[in-house]
Amino acid sequence: ALLPVLDEALGALGAARGSLASTGGLASTVDAGHEASRRMAELRHAPTTGVRVRLSAPDAHEALLAIGNRGGYVTALDGDVAVAEVP
Repeated sequence: ALLPVLDEALGALGAARGSLASTGGLASTVDAGHEASRRMAELRHAPTTGVRVRLSAPDAHEALLAIGNRGGYVTALDGDVAVAEVP
């Protein structure tokens, strides 16, 4: 689970380095970071819906990915059930 996140972070750093090396500026990287920060602030204040995912279900992995892709997060574990909030 850590490897994809590390790959993404290293990719972003590589893109920033490439931008700086080729143009001397980081405008596109900074703009993308600002947009992501703005979106995260919006999501923090958005109403959420509770979701439960049985971790033993065949599609649990996909369900957890979908929660994360929608800006949701797991708030608790109840036995073999992940309790999450989704905006």
